[in-house]
Amino acid sequence: MRHDFIKTIECRRQTLNLNTIIKIIYKNKALIALITVITIVLATAFVFLNKSFKTEINLYGNDKVLTEIGENSQYSLSSFEFFSYIKNHSKTLKNLNLPENKFLKEMSTRLTTQTETGDPMVKVKFSTKSKSEGENFSKEYHILAQNYLADKKNSYLNSQLKLLDEQYKFISKNTDIRTTKDPLTDTLVSRLSYYRLLKNDSSPVIKYINSTTKPSLNKKLVLAAALFVGLFLGIFAAFVKDFSNTLDWKDIKSKK
Repeated sequence: MRHDFIKTIECRRQTLNLNTIIKIIYKNKALIALITVITIVLATAFVFLNKSFKTEINLYGNDKVLTEIGENSQYSLSSFEFFSYIKNHSKTLKNLNLPENKFLKEMSTRLTTQTETGDPMVKVKFSTKSKSEGENFSKEYHILAQNYLADKKNSYLNSQLKLLDEQYKFISKNTDIRTTKDPLTDTLVSRLSYYRLLKNDSSPVIKYINSTTKPSLNKKLVLAAALFVGLFLGIFAAFVKDFSNTLDWKDIKSKK
């Protein structure tokens, strides 16, 4: 019996609290609506005044060749050496007139490269204030990347072929390679042949797949978030206002 009585009291208290909340919200609906509208207007202005864009470029890296020459597409295409190569060869970027150190620092934040282990896909992201710059840069980026990595490939293979050729000539002077069965000699000949094939292989080290350039901000998401935040701030302000009205300010001031 006592338990049922307590339960009834708690239910009435919850109902009273809910009724109080609804009354406060209804009584201050104009304030809530005003704050919500102001928040949405500010968010809308921010969205339309924000001129930042993001360009995403998807590439396919020849991991077999890159691994052979000791290069990793993510780190190679994020290096200051590559950024310097871009500065010297790009025809679309608008910050090429910056001093070298400032250009490298700026590009390290605007241009990022990501890869996943075992996945040849290379994802490049570029931030810009100009949509046309993003679109134009996406068209030349894969060419810059390919030429840069091709230079790295040729430089590595030339040095290795020179070294292997010297070793081959030395062994040839002292041994009949055609008749000698020696693991080291076989490895040398095999390596020399493979590197010559790589040297003559004109297949790109990196291939272009696709690219997109779009605003950095999702307008619909920002406005939806603004509506939620506006309602929250409006309701919070309504409760603060209602609470302040219950205070005896004369009594509070007299106690100071």
